[in-house]
Amino acid sequence: MRAGNWINRRGVLVAIYFLATIQFAWCYLRLTLHYVRLETYEYGNERMPFQGRMLMMVPMRWASQSSLVSWLASSSKLTPFWFQKPLTPEALVEAVIDVGCLLLAGWATVKIYKASSSRQLLTPFIYPLFLVVCVATYIMHVVQNFSFLYDLPSLAFFSVAMYLMYFQKHWAWFAALFCVATVNRETTLLLLPLYMLNEAMQNGRLVWSRVLRWRTLAVVMPLGVLWAAWQIYVQRLFIYNPSEFYPRFDWNVKSLLLPLAWPQLLSAGGYLLLFVAAMHHRVADPRLRAWLWLLPVWLLFMFSYGILIETRIYGELIPLIVCATAIICEEMLLVRMGVLLRRPVLAEVDRAAEMRKAA
Repeated sequence: MRAGNWINRRGVLVAIYFLATIQFAWCYLRLTLHYVRLETYEYGNERMPFQGRMLMMVPMRWASQSSLVSWLASSSKLTPFWFQKPLTPEALVEAVIDVGCLLLAGWATVKIYKASSSRQLLTPFIYPLFLVVCVATYIMHVVQNFSFLYDLPSLAFFSVAMYLMYFQKHWAWFAALFCVATVNRETTLLLLPLYMLNEAMQNGRLVWSRVLRWRTLAVVMPLGVLWAAWQIYVQRLFIYNPSEFYPRFDWNVKSLLLPLAWPQLLSAGGYLLLFVAAMHHRVADPRLRAWLWLLPVWLLFMFSYGILIETRIYGELIPLIVCATAIICEEMLLVRMGVLLRRPVLAEVDRAAEMRKAA
């Protein structure tokens, strides 16, 4: 009976989390501005570097040509209260893909947390925390509230890559995922230093001399060459497309100097990036603590090629930030509980000592 009750409660939680995922995905699509023009992206005529992120061309082109998807999208006219804007076939397919990506990324986050936590006290809260951090990172903007159709797939790819690395799966799985994810977005380059950090772990600690060992480089170097070859191919394939590819250093310096931009800048990772950076020593799991060295590398890369106030550029770090935050809070909670539990014991000891003195 108890097992049945536990299964029922878990089923209710899963259902609630699923509905919450749908709500976030739909808010993400409806409350943000699509920066990529799908009508040109589908056929290879969009601006660079957006056009070079080609993976989503396949489902978007299929959606525009599918009579079934068009019929399903047209049914939104029956409920105009919920669909104030016409629902396009591309938007419908993107919504389904986004829900799947969120579920996959959230699942990987929960798995990593459960493996990295000694007590797993916060397990029921990990997926909701994951969604809340996604809201702050992808939606909660005053300006530059843009969405890009390849962002949530990129989050899913990074989450699965972290899962593969944390659980020490065969390198071939990571390599295969890296190749597919690179077609989606070029930020996969940052998976390579994370892989090197992961492989440098030995006996529960980060050994810097192992970062450049031959076994690791034998995986990283070919993937780096493949990444570079793909970028060159894409640049030549879309050489005549308009381009917005240029360094954003000046833009980011201006943002950092403008106090009005600071609240939005800090919303990356649900305002938890600085918290994790400041409390990194409280991350009890050595592998996750080693992974946090990726944060300065990520910041330097994005400072040059991303727009910092578009906090979506930190989206792929969400699983790491959520797990690190949960473990920090869990350790602080355990310490606090230990203090509270020791107080009655210490009080009894003090009382016994006073009684012995009186005697």
